[in-house]
Amino acid sequence: MNHRDLALAALRGLPIDHVPFIARMDLWFNYHRNLGTLPHPYQHASLWDMQRDLGVGIMGFGAWDIPFYKLKPQGYEITHTADSAGAAVTTYQTPYGTLTSRDVLAEELHNSVGTGAHVEYPFKSEADYDALQFILEHTTAVENYDEYGRYVDAIGGDGVALPQCDHLPAHQLMIDYMGYERFYLEWYDHPARVEPLIDALTEQYRQTLKLAAFCPAQAIEVGSNYTEQMTPPPVFDKFFAPLYREARALLSAHDKVLVVHGDGEMKVLLAKLRDCGVQAVEAFTPKPMTSIDVASTRALWKGCVTMWGGVASTVLTDVYSDDEYERYLEELFAAVAPGDRFILGFGDNVPTDALYPRILRLIEFWHEHGQVG
Repeated sequence: MNHRDLALAALRGLPIDHVPFIARMDLWFNYHRNLGTLPHPYQHASLWDMQRDLGVGIMGFGAWDIPFYKLKPQGYEITHTADSAGAAVTTYQTPYGTLTSRDVLAEELHNSVGTGAHVEYPFKSEADYDALQFILEHTTAVENYDEYGRYVDAIGGDGVALPQCDHLPAHQLMIDYMGYERFYLEWYDHPARVEPLIDALTEQYRQTLKLAAFCPAQAIEVGSNYTEQMTPPPVFDKFFAPLYREARALLSAHDKVLVVHGDGEMKVLLAKLRDCGVQAVEAFTPKPMTSIDVASTRALWKGCVTMWGGVASTVLTDVYSDDEYERYLEELFAAVAPGDRFILGFGDNVPTDALYPRILRLIEFWHEHGQVG
């Protein structure tokens, strides 16, 4: 079996003979490529070339790469500029007023990633409700299958394309439009205005899910970045679980696998993800970066959810000794034994200060101990 077939079997809970290794390394790779410090002989290679040469699977991560759909504005205009301080400025011009957001990329990340952090959100006060409602009601998801299909074909059997359906509707309000603090204040003070925003985003999201059901990829990432502090169980039950159940029914009917990007502190949400139909949690990040225990989570998920990740990013750095790293790998592989419903990867990426010998040792360890059974 090639990397793709092995990973898809693990995602579906089918028999496999070796643990798949499908890894995100883009943060580390881009950083060192831009600085000219990639290890020999990869100074002029692409990330995919390097991964193919190392013998690990490619992850076509949907958040940064070509999407299977695009959002088309209708009746309003979006412009992208930069201000005098270098912040990325997005302006939404609507019949009900203009909304503006600003994103800033930290200087230390300039060589590794291309998106910044929100320092100004489009929604700022009650005066922005009508404009935001108009935007959300007048945005349509349209397919981008041809371009995305070529991307999937480029990966081939050497990995898995994992397109993303964006954050779920309420989470989009929290992350993209309002910020967490503003969202919760507005929801408390003006629920009759906030919930129609969620309803409009939900209809838009359903369009995206229908496109996902027919897109060229076999595994679809639906939602991401949960933390139990910002999306606690009552909020998850109200705004997230119902749409996950809906997504699972739709995607399963078309033989697609429902995956969540789960790299946060979400111990109290693990059972809820299982119960609402999630089939795999990618970027799974355990101790020492969170309080999540691998063996306990495997027992909790009862063979219903595939764990994809497991290697906390910090153990790849000199914060931990080589001996501590070796023990970490031994304990990880013991905890996931016999190895079914597990895909080896990072939680959630290889950091810029990772030690290259640690990456090589992980690959070696995987070859030595990755047999299933």
